[in-house]
Amino acid sequence: MIEHLEDEVRDELESSRHGQTRAIAVMHVNGDRLEVLGRIGPGGAIRLGYSYCGVRMERKTLLTLVCPEQSCPCRAASLAKWQQHQGIFIPAAPQPRFQPVARPLFEEVEICANGRSCQARPASFRCLTPCPHAVHKAIPMQKAGWDLFEAGRCIAGGVLKNPETGLSAPLLPTLEAAQTWFATQWPQGNGMATAYGC
Repeated sequence: MIEHLEDEVRDELESSRHGQTRAIAVMHVNGDRLEVLGRIGPGGAIRLGYSYCGVRMERKTLLTLVCPEQSCPCRAASLAKWQQHQGIFIPAAPQPRFQPVARPLFEEVEICANGRSCQARPASFRCLTPCPHAVHKAIPMQKAGWDLFEAGRCIAGGVLKNPETGLSAPLLPTLEAAQTWFATQWPQGNGMATAYGC
């Protein structure tokens, strides 16, 4: 994303026939204006600058602010600083008055395929996750996923770990993934397919 804007600015400056010394490339992310500004500095080198909502900042800060990884603590910290800098106050939700309600110990969704059924239960997993923009090294993040149970026994779920990189992710990150896994695994009679944590 940012790389595309940087390339656009460089190309414009390098191909200018009129001796252009400044260029700008603009993109909107979630309705906010993001700019990459370029200028030709001493010796002909192209220097880049970055702006978000009209505020100049470093490339790393910008990339952290627009990071798509919702569970990244670096992104959350940058957003909190940004909101404080902008004077944005997000009021805490009012505490609801406590009213006892009988609820199940855990939520589950029944999945049926090929004449069989299982229960999918939401879960949270600690996964070593890379930064989509390579701003920081891979860090542990809480990721949502699903575990599958049949007759009270875990048949799939947990965390899938890459032995080469050490990175990990939920085996079944969405309910759709859980449904697809159940529909495609059981016809072959493959038995249990669990990852670490199930």
